[in-house]
Amino acid sequence: MLYLLLALPMISGLLCCFTKARNAELINILGSLLTGITAIYCCLTPFMTGTAQKLNSHKIYKLLILDELSAILVFIIGVVGTTCCLYGVTYLRQERSHGAIAEKRVGLFFGLLHFFVATMYLAVLADNLGVMWVAIEGTTIVSALLVAFYGNKSALEAAWKYLIICTVGIAFAMLGIILTFYAARGVLGSDEISLSWQQLYLVADQLDPSLMKLAFIFILVGYGTKAGLFPLHTWLPDAHSQAPSPVSALLSGVLLNCAIYAIIRFHLLTTLAVGEGFSNQLLIIFGLLSMVAALPFILVQKDIKRLLAYSSVEHVGIIILGVGLGGALGYTGAILHLINHALGKSVLFLSAGTLAQRYKSKLIPKIHGIGQWLPVTSAIFMASLLAIGGLPPFGLFFSELTIASQGFQVKGTLVGFVFLMVIAVVFSGLIYFGGKMYFSDPGACPPKKERFSASHVLLLLPLGLLLLQGIYMPHAIQQLINQVVKFMLLGGMPSV
Repeated sequence: MLYLLLALPMISGLLCCFTKARNAELINILGSLLTGITAIYCCLTPFMTGTAQKLNSHKIYKLLILDELSAILVFIIGVVGTTCCLYGVTYLRQERSHGAIAEKRVGLFFGLLHFFVATMYLAVLADNLGVMWVAIEGTTIVSALLVAFYGNKSALEAAWKYLIICTVGIAFAMLGIILTFYAARGVLGSDEISLSWQQLYLVADQLDPSLMKLAFIFILVGYGTKAGLFPLHTWLPDAHSQAPSPVSALLSGVLLNCAIYAIIRFHLLTTLAVGEGFSNQLLIIFGLLSMVAALPFILVQKDIKRLLAYSSVEHVGIIILGVGLGGALGYTGAILHLINHALGKSVLFLSAGTLAQRYKSKLIPKIHGIGQWLPVTSAIFMASLLAIGGLPPFGLFFSELTIASQGFQVKGTLVGFVFLMVIAVVFSGLIYFGGKMYFSDPGACPPKKERFSASHVLLLLPLGLLLLQGIYMPHAIQQLINQVVKFMLLGGMPSV
């Protein structure tokens, strides 16, 4: 099933690239639905069986693995990836009607979109550190082509900036992997299995602490660049703002989480090797820096997609801070926020893309009166904006509250106070911009009024999950989250 999960988007992507627009749309719909269903089935497996699922390409070397932590990422990619691929059909039809994208390039867009999804699946399923690195670099290459898809000067500039910065960053991650391999080689006694996560976790307490500390620094810089941690985030606002909205949703909702996943994996390994304290402190520092540094950029933005991009920098900081604080509360808050941010931000980028299409501008001052002329999209946009801002009863309020509670317990009043103040100010800024667009005068020449459609249903599903999670979380879902947290507390070993 794991090989099928990787094969489906690759096959769909290849078929889309060599067909006409109409056929590419049908292949995209069928391929994304099949991939999403397979992903949901796969991600439930480790929770139902209580064991990690492994696929061997050799009797010793493990190529793919699905455990509790990677299952969470598979779920996120499955839900957000399927939503974005399906929403892309309506989005591209609008772009074609405006002349922004030629009809002959529709198949190429959907093909690249499915390749992008496939590389992200591989990144979170790879048991081998080297394979994971290749997959994450693959996400950079494919997504850079999607960022530059419009072909204008701003898009090309953003794509090159993204490609160069992330490639340099990922080179640092390679140095961290080389140091980890060197530390493990003498302990494991076999070059072939020295880069397997499962093998490394088993012998982590025997690894050289000095080498592992240095390796984690390189890893944090390398994958932190891809995750958008401050001050390594400079590519993120440009790429998110210039890419087509379904791509922006995938970049923010899924790609950043893949890099965070890699950091969490190495954090668990480093903690087992050198003890608690070293990697935790670095994650807390970078998490708080990302939150605080994103604050002024959010408050002065005029571009709606750049506003959401800087919001992603803040939320990446929140997740990293939760992981750094550790403990049951810290890990629970981080995992919940990982899921919640992916769902909420993907809806925000997709609905913001629709607003930008209808008003033919991404500038906030030019998007006005949305509450009157786009009642459905504007309601979804405002609800998701409130959710991302952390308003109860949406799920992000509870994940942020959980992390704040752990901050007060572990680091005292200062960290908890800074955390809450940043969230409060960011929430105020988001509501200010959202209110300006929603309640302002619609003007004399409004866009055509909209009707409720299937694309709105796609946006309501993730938003409904956020709301349901905040109101009532079923016991079975709580148990699944507890299994992931227990897995992390045990340092990457199976929880049962």
